[in-house]
Amino acid sequence: MFFLTRKKTIPIVYILVFMMILLMLPWPAVAGAVNASYHFENNLAAGIMGVPALWALAQGNNGIGLTGKGQVIAVADSGLEDGNLNTLHPDIKDRLVGVKDFSGDGWADPNGHGTHIVGSIVGTGVKSEGAIKGIAPDAGVYFQATYNEKDRSLHIPSVYQLLQDAYYAPGSPRIHANSWGANFSDGIYDWDTYSLDKFVWDHPDMVVLKSAGNGYKTTKPFVSSPGAAKNAITVGSTEGIRGVDSSSDNPDQVAGFSSRGTFDGRIKPEVLAPGTWILSTRKQNSTEENNYIGMYNQYYGYMSGTSMSTALTAGTLVLLRQYLVGQGVPPSAAQLKALLIFGTRKLPGVSQIDQGFGRVDAEKTLLALEKGDLQRVDAKGITTGEKVTYTFNSNGKPFKAVLAYSDYPKTPGTGKDLVNDLDLKVIGPDGKEFYWGNGYIDGDHMNNVEEITIKEPQLGTYTLEVTGYQVAQGPQPFALVYGTLPQQGTISEVKENTLFFSNGENVTLEEDTSVRVVGRGGEPQTKLADIPPGAEAYLTFDEDGRVNHIDALYTTVVNKIQSKEGSNQLILWDGTRWTLAEGALIYVGGNQLNWSQLPLEAELKLTVNPVTGRVWRIDVRALPEHSPFDPSAISDEVVKRAILESRNIEKVVLSTAAGQEEIQEKPVTLAFSAAMAAELYRNGKPVELKLSGLTIEVPAADFSRLGDKERGAQLQMQVAWQTVREQSLPASDPLMYLRPVSKVVDVRALIVWPDGSQLVANQADYPVKVTITSPVGATAGLNIQRIGTYRFNEMTRQWDYLNNDYNADTGKSSFSTNRLGKFAVLEASRTFSDITEHWAKSDIEIMAARHLVRGITPTTFSPGETVTRGQFTVMLVRTLGLGEDTNTNSFTDIPTDYWCAGAVSTAMKMGLVSGYNNSTFGPNDPITREQMAAMLVRAIHFNSSKVFHETDLPTGLYHDQDNIAPWAKSSVSLITNEGLMKGKGQDTFAPKDLTTRAEAATVMVRLLNYKMNN
Repeated sequence: MFFLTRKKTIPIVYILVFMMILLMLPWPAVAGAVNASYHFENNLAAGIMGVPALWALAQGNNGIGLTGKGQVIAVADSGLEDGNLNTLHPDIKDRLVGVKDFSGDGWADPNGHGTHIVGSIVGTGVKSEGAIKGIAPDAGVYFQATYNEKDRSLHIPSVYQLLQDAYYAPGSPRIHANSWGANFSDGIYDWDTYSLDKFVWDHPDMVVLKSAGNGYKTTKPFVSSPGAAKNAITVGSTEGIRGVDSSSDNPDQVAGFSSRGTFDGRIKPEVLAPGTWILSTRKQNSTEENNYIGMYNQYYGYMSGTSMSTALTAGTLVLLRQYLVGQGVPPSAAQLKALLIFGTRKLPGVSQIDQGFGRVDAEKTLLALEKGDLQRVDAKGITTGEKVTYTFNSNGKPFKAVLAYSDYPKTPGTGKDLVNDLDLKVIGPDGKEFYWGNGYIDGDHMNNVEEITIKEPQLGTYTLEVTGYQVAQGPQPFALVYGTLPQQGTISEVKENTLFFSNGENVTLEEDTSVRVVGRGGEPQTKLADIPPGAEAYLTFDEDGRVNHIDALYTTVVNKIQSKEGSNQLILWDGTRWTLAEGALIYVGGNQLNWSQLPLEAELKLTVNPVTGRVWRIDVRALPEHSPFDPSAISDEVVKRAILESRNIEKVVLSTAAGQEEIQEKPVTLAFSAAMAAELYRNGKPVELKLSGLTIEVPAADFSRLGDKERGAQLQMQVAWQTVREQSLPASDPLMYLRPVSKVVDVRALIVWPDGSQLVANQADYPVKVTITSPVGATAGLNIQRIGTYRFNEMTRQWDYLNNDYNADTGKSSFSTNRLGKFAVLEASRTFSDITEHWAKSDIEIMAARHLVRGITPTTFSPGETVTRGQFTVMLVRTLGLGEDTNTNSFTDIPTDYWCAGAVSTAMKMGLVSGYNNSTFGPNDPITREQMAAMLVRAIHFNSSKVFHETDLPTGLYHDQDNIAPWAKSSVSLITNEGLMKGKGQDTFAPKDLTTRAEAATVMVRLLNYKMNN
């Protein structure tokens, strides 16, 4: 999240709520691992919202689905690509109808945010053969660039002027998407909120979307301004279904970052949409400062946030508007809002405060319009006391009504936010059954959107009343939509003409029930037999309550299986994780397999529910070329002998026949019977597995996971060394050069059965210690101080730093990890443009290569800037290789969640630092050279058996030594004698001078050398 200053008559601080729209799936490919023929059908973020059904909706004689054709949307955001039409991202270039530069320095995108947003809405997918496309790929986009890179601020004249510019832009946009917001007035009805409401009041056909903000877990949890506007559609985030982490595996959960609520308690956001790990267009020349959380390739990347949710919702509204315009009646903004909310899906167990009216489901709205009995009204307006009534004949199926209106703008700071107050009421056929909007008795007098859902209505005629409770600035127009809700559920089985759902319900269809099955690509299917188990079904009903139409949506994923975890999770070669639904089936041809028999490295086709992301069927399309069962495993007798020997050496040692210190050209497997796991667990000693070029020490407790179901199987540790060309490997810091010291090692743990089926067990419950041995002479010509150990991150496609525990004498590097995978010993090189001629250049580069210091910007270090006590403590703790203790802290001026709290706590516990007498530490106080000397003395004492004798400074060593504080003189003397600090010039120590970043880096390098040699 970025805090930005907005320039207008009065400067206002803004957040570009880079709430990153992580648009839809295809998943990230693993370079060199996934065959080019693999493909993905449908986009999963779009699937959660039912959009694939809209893409397949027949329109007239040409049969083309809803794609946004003929519609233009306006987007106000940071910028686009490099601000040059000739080099614009290919997915966006042909969709751009115009650009307005409000920023004052061109319309280039400084952070990738605007490029990602626009691709989520109108991206054509041309660089992915249509796999990664926007929600409305045939719509046009009018873009308003607002971010000024020079002063790092948004330049917006006023919200009204911003919207007015878009309203009269080429193509006459009638939908406007905004993913920016003010950080000073969250949830408050301020002047920007007024400006937005005023524009929509004056232009009632303009739909304005606003991202809710990403501040829920901060001190400002309310929606960011102008998201509190009554006439905006404010959008929050749910999790996605990619399963990358705990924040992307449950679409029925509101994302933890998603802001919600207003200061006066109104319902905001109105709707939610997927907002975690969204894949969309990427700024092609991205840098470390860009906001991507993962890279797919040079054209696409991942972002998360309510910005991403807003873009997905905006694209959905473009499709809804295309449909309505095609019916001959362009809708008002209020009607589009009401239609969107009509189709929303309520998240189970989540309060309205957190979810608004629910998660967007465009399929439910469109199906109710196309096949159901949904009625929509754009009424001209009513005044105080007026009442308008409508009737609806219930067929006994769930019913929903939504009232929405664009309210008159309120003057900030005066009265309640709602100016014109309309109420919605539904009366049952017997005249005794009453329902009020939003569940308020006698009417909701806060919100300008009211919703009523009746889950089990009576048969008969219901009356809907819209009443002008208090209309101060009338007459007040309104939109009302109402009708039978399509039934939605996951199909577990289809038998003849009966649908069985996963919740235990079943529905029998009439012979004339129409069917549309969307999932295989191309034309929709039209037979019940085409509906696979796991499809998400939408049913509409006739006037007698019988099913008259069914839409069934599913998606397929084709890829190779990399590993299996637990009893129901797959990890594919592209790094994505998939969970099997209960009762999921696995087939090879016509033969059914059980989970344990599913072979790794087989090519699979997954049938997936697009809403839940659960896998309902796995078809094995191609088996692995060879069986992994090892006939030459270590015998049970050898394992038992190693257990006996462990009583003397305190560990069980198992090794391959090959020499352990020597890297083998071919993959090496260490295997033994899974039946020995119980023996190793009971023995209680760690188990050291010695393979070619490395050892792995596994805690005995980790063998407790294996039981009777693994009997007959083998435990295998597979090691393969891979040669890497002389090239820079991708690091998380794009300006860091990583050079391999030796080969890359791929380490896998598996459980393998005699039939060749196997289960990857790369995830350990307890940390395992891995030691890699590099060949003698491998570091020739390399800087040993820059050598570290790295792990390959399959999701980001980058090498993540682990540690710098490389021993030049033995060639060994050791680290602890809970997950096996690819590891490498690499030399890192990192420099900065402002240290080219600096005296500390070499030391700064060493510290940067060891990930102990960073630049002030990606390209500058600012060596002359001063260092604070907190910063120096963090550097000291990390240089000594200590962990950071976040559980204890005794200083009153360091909160437990402060950036340096863990390091200060550790340093205090280890005796490396002390605070002031008033129980404070002063983390932001600059550190003097004599204070640095005192900390360094404690550092060289730490974990050292060497005896140090206090000595006075030799007379005349420094001409200013009388200026050294009495408490620091012995420290300065010792540190000078040990060579960790030197004078500034020939005979000046400058004890009161503030320590610079360059000085701090230099003494840390000297401390590293000192610790290695003492």
